[in-house]
Amino acid sequence: MKISAKLCALKYKISYNALILLNRNNPRTKAYKEEGLRFLQDRVELLPKDIAFKPKFTPKSTCVKAFDKFYIFISKINLSKPKAERYDSLFHEIGHWLHFQQLPASKERNRIWGSVNLKKIGEDVSKRAVYNEKEFVAEVFKYLVKGKKFDSYIMNLYRSLNGPALK
Repeated sequence: MKISAKLCALKYKISYNALILLNRNNPRTKAYKEEGLRFLQDRVELLPKDIAFKPKFTPKSTCVKAFDKFYIFISKINLSKPKAERYDSLFHEIGHWLHFQQLPASKERNRIWGSVNLKKIGEDVSKRAVYNEKEFVAEVFKYLVKGKKFDSYIMNLYRSLNGPALK
């Protein structure tokens, strides 16, 4: 294993733990996390133990896989979004978090994604979903959690990419 990969993994671990510690007594992040995870607990089998909150000036939320560890970082900008959108980033990143634990091999993902109808995906799911197969799965997961229904084309593609199952 390369030292640069080890250093990168260490950077994520330190950042994640520092942000957890920094926000542990923040009532807004605590309420957001509790409400968002409570909403998901009856819909999925597995949830992360914790979520790190990044400052508002870093608006991009992410899910990172560093070797065998998974880290979810949610921007605090989501705390002040309208209720209908407030948990979109959380649901999307948890979609990644779940998907990363059951990803098909890269060769298989590339084979499947190489023949998809990107126009249909952009229209039926979102513009973000056309970026790659991982974004597609996370976006479909987010919308499924929110109650959206998709046709058989989208759902078959989602299942073929090992998209996380909902209860």
